[in-house]
Order: sequence, then structure tokens, then C-alpha cells
Amino acid sequence: KGGLMTPTSTVKPTASWVAERATSDKQAKTVAKSGMISFAYYKLRCAVAVSLEVDTMALSAFEAKVIANITFAMTDAIEKAIVAGMDQPKGILSETAPTGQVVECVTPAYQTLIDAEAALPEEYEAGAVWLMSKKTFMAFVGMVDNNGQPIARVDHGIAGAPERYLLGRQVITTRHAPSYTSTLAAGTIFAAIVNLSDYTLNTNLEMTIKQYEDNDTEDVVRKAVMLVDGK
Repeated sequence: KGGLMTPTSTVKPTASWVAERATSDKQAKTVAKSGMISFAYYKLRCAVAVSLEVDTMALSAFEAKVIANITFAMTDAIEKAIVAGMDQPKGILSETAPTGQVVECVTPAYQTLIDAEAALPEEYEAGAVWLMSKKTFMAFVGMVDNNGQPIARVDHGIAGAPERYLLGRQVITTRHAPSYTSTLAAGTIFAAIVNLSDYTLNTNLEMTIKQYEDNDTEDVVRKAVMLVDGK
């Protein structure tokens, strides 16, 4: 349920090597008073009105397309929130990275990728991917190392779709991330290495699609409503 405060742990236990019949210290498991996670009730809504005349004369394929358009609008808004949201569910690129895990980039360069990989803690290696726009990826993909070898690799993949990598790490492209340009404002986060499974999307109300008629205009309205938050 939304609105509940869930405390986060501040201490992880450590294991000790001990001699025969020896014991180890009992470690207290505590929670942080300030380390609380709370999911709110952000309402996402999309409504499309169709005149009674059009709705009566339209084919069933038209109605199906309207539903598909509404569904895309809802899921696209959720994706935008997950990537770069601020006022709605908080996005990955809006999060404040821990100390030492922010890499400044004036111009896309080989050293930028080296610094980013060096800043990534080893415990996050498994499953971590690059998150950036396609335009940003293309700014990196054309670079070569000191031996003239490409530092990025694009494969067609088994299914024929491009598979993008930077220094062996998979790149997930999204149009909701800011693209690197020479005029990008200082301090703008345009890419990140992240394990997407660490993002939690909490839904208090699953996407619900309803249909009703406006009594004043006889318009047939189809709407989708959802209550969601993300951290």
C-alpha cells in the first residue's frame, strides 16, 4: 500500500573466521531513522473522446486502435518517469549518485568510459547496463582507441535487432534520456550505468480502462487510470 514508511537497513553483517569451538560477536541489525522509503499515489490518466457519430460508424479495428493508442500513451509516460521523472515517480537519471560515482564528461571520450567503469562498485557488475539515448550512444560508438580499434561494438543479434555495447557492457537506449550535445547544460546527467532490476515500480491501482458516454455531447470517452510510484 502507498503511504507506508518502510525503514531501510544501515548495517550488513560480516562473517568472521574463528578457531575451533570459538564464537563470534553478535551483530545488531539496525534500521536508519532517516532511511525510509515511502511510495506515494501518483495518478496517471489518459482519456480520448470520440463523437457518437464516429463511434457508431467506425469499424471494430478503429476501437481496438484507440485502446492501443491509450495503452501506449500510459506505458510511454511510465517509461519517461522511470528514466528521467522528477515530479512523478522519481527517475533513474534524477537520482543523486553516491560520492565518487559521478563522472564528468565535457566531450565523449574513451577515458570517460574508463572512468565510469572504474567508478562502478564490483558488487554491481552483474546485470548492470548503460542507459542513454541513441544519439549519445552514436557519439561514443564512432570513437577508436590508441590502436585505431573501435571501442564500441554493434552486433545484429540472433533476432536481427542491433545489440549495442560499450567496452563490453550492454547499452539500453531510450529517447527519454537527454542526448549529449555541445550545448547541454552543465550538470545534466545524460547517461548512467544501472541495474534496472534495482528500480521498484509500485502500483496501487493497475492500469484500468473504462468507457462512458458524455451526456452533454454524446461523445464516447475511453479513459485509462493508474496509481503508481517508483523509486
